[in-house]
Amino acid sequence: MVESEKFKRIKKLKDMIMSCSGIGDCRIGFRTAVGRFGVCPAYEHSPGFEPYHARGKLRVLSGILEGTLEPSEELAHVWFQCNTCGSCHSICHQSYDENINWFICNFIDHVKVWEAFRADLVDAGFGIPRHNELVQSIQDEHNPYFEKHEDRAKWLEGREFPEKAETVYYMGCTEPYRLPQHAKEMVEILDASGVNYTILHPDEWCCGSVALRTGHLKIAEELATHNVKRIQKAGAKNVVIHCSGCYRTFNVDYPEIIGPLPFKVYHATEFFLDLVNQGKLKFTKPINKKVTYHDPCHLGRHSNIYEAPRELLKQIPGIEFVEMKRNRENALCCGAGGGVKSAYPQMAIEIAQDRILEAKELGVKTIVTACPFCINNLKDAADSLEKSDIEVIDILDLLAMSVGE
Repeated sequence: MVESEKFKRIKKLKDMIMSCSGIGDCRIGFRTAVGRFGVCPAYEHSPGFEPYHARGKLRVLSGILEGTLEPSEELAHVWFQCNTCGSCHSICHQSYDENINWFICNFIDHVKVWEAFRADLVDAGFGIPRHNELVQSIQDEHNPYFEKHEDRAKWLEGREFPEKAETVYYMGCTEPYRLPQHAKEMVEILDASGVNYTILHPDEWCCGSVALRTGHLKIAEELATHNVKRIQKAGAKNVVIHCSGCYRTFNVDYPEIIGPLPFKVYHATEFFLDLVNQGKLKFTKPINKKVTYHDPCHLGRHSNIYEAPRELLKQIPGIEFVEMKRNRENALCCGAGGGVKSAYPQMAIEIAQDRILEAKELGVKTIVTACPFCINNLKDAADSLEKSDIEVIDILDLLAMSVGE
């Protein structure tokens, strides 16, 4: 690698990196609504050294930029044992806040910095082997699950869709390949609303979230370009996505990669709530459950969608809703994000166990969320705990059961 190309991404973010004032709330923070709590889920389940949380990470990057540290395989493993959940960003005194006016401050976008160095590590040959395998699967079959591309819409059982429509339902990879019942529920609810929609298969490819989170940027750009062109070909004005990772990728990453999008991107909860408010969708069948809601990081802290899922739950007759102590921007990560579930599965489970136990303290039996990655990891954690009677379900499960005239 040419010397000038080394660490080119973090060099562009040097002002952010060097502006850390070392307060340390990114490790242990305090919020009035929560009290004192461990901010970084990965740090809580790490050996406990500084580089496992944000302040230490920024110190490491300072050393890299100053030439006193060099990347290594060991450093890469530390760096990738991070969920990129953004909890550090939500509490940092130098992340953007309209109530803070520090004239000398260079506000830190923590997740952007973490992912930039991941890409620099991959360029330097320090990618994580398991992540490299997932990206190879994306290159070969347009999904990270080593599944055949032509099986992406197998769950549709031969149903056909129009070539063009006002709205595109972008399925993503996890739901059609691992949780097809959720893809079916999306279609059921869209059908009930009377929306003019279509899907992209056989031309839908992975959104690129896995590649982006694990430092493989080139293929992510190829995926973004392909998917946007295919949506334009369908003549769609709207794209509705349920997977929170896909939504974050379309809504946040795509504009940074290829520029402004020629269509509006909605998360399914936003889209369905709009239809409810227009009188086009009704949830009338009672479901008698006491539930709590887990905020997915990609949907909440990364995309600022907190209220739509909660408002939809309130639309379902019989639902008793209770908030977890840590909710919205303070919510604990499920443990799966940032490539942790695939490369460090035990850490992912341990983090999710903390969330399951937090829900049990409320006396609820059901955790509802809106992300397939959260679903899978929280379920794995619930199953791993002795005498756990917590069920983990997607909000689509409830909406599909309740939808009616």
